[in-house]
Amino acid sequence: MATGDEPLQFRVLGTFEVTRGSRRCTPTASKQRALLALLALHANEFVATSRIVDQLWSRGAPRSAIAALHGYVTAVRRVLTPGLTSARTSHPVLNTRPSGYMLCLEPHQLDLTRFRQLVKQAQAEIAAGDCGQAREMFTAALGLWRGSPLADLRETGMFDHDISRLEKEYLELLRSRFDVMLCQGDGHLAVFELEELCAKYPLWERFHEQLMLALCQAERRADALNAYARAYRVLSSAAGIEPGPRLRAMHQVVLSGDDPRHWHDHRHAGLRVAHSVSL
Repeated sequence: MATGDEPLQFRVLGTFEVTRGSRRCTPTASKQRALLALLALHANEFVATSRIVDQLWSRGAPRSAIAALHGYVTAVRRVLTPGLTSARTSHPVLNTRPSGYMLCLEPHQLDLTRFRQLVKQAQAEIAAGDCGQAREMFTAALGLWRGSPLADLRETGMFDHDISRLEKEYLELLRSRFDVMLCQGDGHLAVFELEELCAKYPLWERFHEQLMLALCQAERRADALNAYARAYRVLSSAAGIEPGPRLRAMHQVVLSGDDPRHWHDHRHAGLRVAHSVSL
């Protein structure tokens, strides 16, 4: 653990931040901040020097890149642990390894690790049939997000792939949370959020399907049919495709007047979405 009364805290699910208690420890220089963000995204993993250089200098690294990287590492260590005088290979957080580096963190020090742990625990609760506990964990995981991941580094273009991956994890979290809400018959509470998500991510068919179920639970079957019509228009015009089999099947269930309570979601092992719909 790093020196000091409190452990360092790293946050990537929003603007990149490093703090120790109330003290900010985020490097101000752009390359140093990007270096530390990259290592935080791969906490407790070896990251090769060549990979770091490629990411920090995506348009062609200068001949001095390796020397510059060594200087950035030294500067970052000083920010993380002011006054530490130990050798660079024994730094308590940012370790030097042969041909690379490793940021050594406990799970509670990185918001991304806590987020993934909560999601994994929620999925285990779903498998055990406890939707209520799963919902609490999904909500806690959602609370760790403070905005767009690495928002202050987005314009650098260095983290496009990482940001895209994290945003997908965020959307998957929302999808799972809505599944649980629908499982508990609380679709009426999700209508507004799902309408916004369908508008923002029109090609995510799962959100359209969930919106239709939520509207049914809110006793708005006609609106559910209208939601399908909108999804059909968006998918056909934006992507040149028709709705997939899941969304078409949901449309048939609503159109025929059948009770959607027995619509089962097998996406999560053990989760049976018994949607309580007032018809």
